Amino acid sequence: MTFGAVAYRFIGRQVLQRPTRLALTRLLHCQRFEPKLSLGTSSFLPGRTFCRASKRPRCYARRKQSTSTTVKRENATLATAESAASNTERESFWKTVEDFWRKPRTIPIPRWISPRHHTMTVSEIFGHSSFLLVAISYAVDDFLMPRIIAVAGSTAMLVFTYFHPHGRVLWLPFKWNMLFIAINSYRIGKVYLERYWASQLSDEFLELRRKHFYLMDAEDFAKLVRLGKVEEYKPGDHIASQGVSNCYMRLVLEGDLDVLRDSELTYVLEKANFVAEAGLHAGLLLPGEMESCCTVVAKTKTRLLVWDRSELVELLARDAGILRALKATLTWDLVRKLKGQRLLLSTGRVNDPEAWTVRRNEQTQHRYAAILHNILLHPYYLKKERNELNKYRMIHHIDDEAHNKALREVGWTPEEFELGHRNGHGEDMVDGRRGWKWYIHEYFIRVFGH
Repeated sequence: MTFGAVAYRFIGRQVLQRPTRLALTRLLHCQRFEPKLSLGTSSFLPGRTFCRASKRPRCYARRKQSTSTTVKRENATLATAESAASNTERESFWKTVEDFWRKPRTIPIPRWISPRHHTMTVSEIFGHSSFLLVAISYAVDDFLMPRIIAVAGSTAMLVFTYFHPHGRVLWLPFKWNMLFIAINSYRIGKVYLERYWASQLSDEFLELRRKHFYLMDAEDFAKLVRLGKVEEYKPGDHIASQGVSNCYMRLVLEGDLDVLRDSELTYVLEKANFVAEAGLHAGLLLPGEMESCCTVVAKTKTRLLVWDRSELVELLARDAGILRALKATLTWDLVRKLKGQRLLLSTGRVNDPEAWTVRRNEQTQHRYAAILHNILLHPYYLKKERNELNKYRMIHHIDDEAHNKALREVGWTPEEFELGHRNGHGEDMVDGRRGWKWYIHEYFIRVFGH
C-alpha cells in the first residue's frame, strides 16, 4: 500500500466526526504526494461526495478560495494584534506622562520649620508660577516685556488646567488662556515686524530721523515713511497752486522750493520742511481736501515724501505716540520757517518788505479760512477740535476780527459758530452719520492694531 493511501485512511478516520473544510484541505495536501491516487466514487465523509474525477476543477477552486480566506483572516488577526499593541503602548505612554505631572512629591522642608510633610505636584508648580508671572508683568513698564511674560504665564496655566491634580481637564480656563496667548503672540509678532521694517529704512531716512525726527521712535517713523510715497519734481514744476484744493501733505527730502503768494515770493522751503500741514502742528486732525493759500514751485530738482491727508489723519488718530512726536517736529519746522523768512529779508531777496508783510498776512488769513471751511463741513470735528482751533488762533495771532472775516467767507455767523450748528446745515455734509460698523472697526483697530 502506498504512502498516499495510508495517509488517506488515517486522515479519514480522524476527521470522520468533523466534516469541516479543514479536513478537505488536509486530504488535498495528501493528494499532492500521490497524484495518481483515484478517489473513486466513495468518500471519507458520509452523505457527501468530494473530489470526484469529474469534479476536480471545483475541488481546486474551493481549495484556492479556502487558502485566500485563511490568509485574509491571518492578516486581519495580525493587524488587530498590532493595533492593540500600539494602543497599549500609547496608553502606557500617556499614563507615564500623567503620572509625571500629577504624582504628589514631598517638599523637603526642614523639620524645625514645619514638622508636617508637604506635597505638591509638578502641575501645581506650573499653576503657582503662572500667577507669579502675571504679578511680575504688572510691575514692568515696557510695552513688549509684559506681553512676553503674559504668554509665559498663560502657557504655564495651560499645563495646570490640562493636568489638573483632580484628574479632569478644566476646559473653560484652558480655552480662555489659549485665546490670551493668541492675542499677545500677535501683538509681540507685530512689534518685531515693525522693528524689522525700521531696520530696513534707507540711510537717507535714517539720517532724516536722526536730525529732525529724533523725538519719534524708529518703529513709528517707519510707519510714517511706509504710509507715504516719494515723488520727484523738476525745476519749475508746480507742487500746489493758490486757490486749488489739495488733499496731500508733503515733506521735502531733497531740493528747494519757492512759496508764492499772488506770484510774489513769500518764503523758501528746504530739506525737512513740511508743505501744506494745515494746522497739524496745533493738533488739528482734519481729513480731506484743503484749499491751498499759495503756490509752491520747485526751484531745483526736488524729491518729496507725500501722504494722503485722510490716511495720515487716520494713523495719527489711532496712534497717540506718533501724533505727539509729529506735533513736536512740526513745531520746530514752524520755527525754522520763521527764521527762514527773517533770513529772506536780511539777504535782500524781498524788494518791498511792506508789501511782503501784507501778502504774508493775507496768506495766514487765507489758510485760516481754509481750515475753518474744512472744519465746518464736519460739525463733528467742530465740537472735537474747538480747543485745537483756539490754540491755532493763538499761535498765528488770529484775532476776533480776522476770525469773523473768515467765518463770513465760508458763510457762517459768529453765533452759529458758537452753537456749532447752522440752520439748514446737515449733521455732517461729507462723512455722514457713523454707524455701528464704524465703531466696531475702530475698536478692532485699536485692539489689534492697523
